[in-house]
Amino acid sequence: MYVYIAMGTYYFLKKLEEKHPNEKMVLMQNVEGCLLWHETAGSTLFQSPKKYELMESIGDFENEGVVSCNFIPVRDENRPVFEYGMTDKIKLIQNHTGFITARLLRPLSNDTYMLMTMWKDEEHIRTWKNSSMYNNIHFQSKGTNIFSGPAYTSTYFVSEEKDTE
Repeated sequence: MYVYIAMGTYYFLKKLEEKHPNEKMVLMQNVEGCLLWHETAGSTLFQSPKKYELMESIGDFENEGVVSCNFIPVRDENRPVFEYGMTDKIKLIQNHTGFITARLLRPLSNDTYMLMTMWKDEEHIRTWKNSSMYNNIHFQSKGTNIFSGPAYTSTYFVSEEKDTE
């Protein structure tokens, strides 16, 4: 299974999503822009997306929620160590209050993995990030630095309502 992510304006991506109602797509937005997430076993409908392989999937997307995307750059030689640690750790999230879905994605064209989690609202994300379990999810390397750069997070909103800008 693969995940393709296209970036663009809300109206352009919304039209693309509506044009393909049988595809598994989720439109997300924040103040910086919009993403259209396409999850498929086949090829993508996007012309130049970010490309990922789906490593782990828990739950299903909903039409309302808040998405936290954690981007984690990992050195090529350390990918097996990172993947081994993360595939087990992601399962710890599923019983946390407010959790909806999670995806762990392996990059196909760069070194940055993505851990995407969807929550009922921002308060549930804050509660999760303040929990002791949150620290268990984050990969701690012992000795060597497996990362090729600093990790970063972006938050997006999924809503059936149209853009309010």
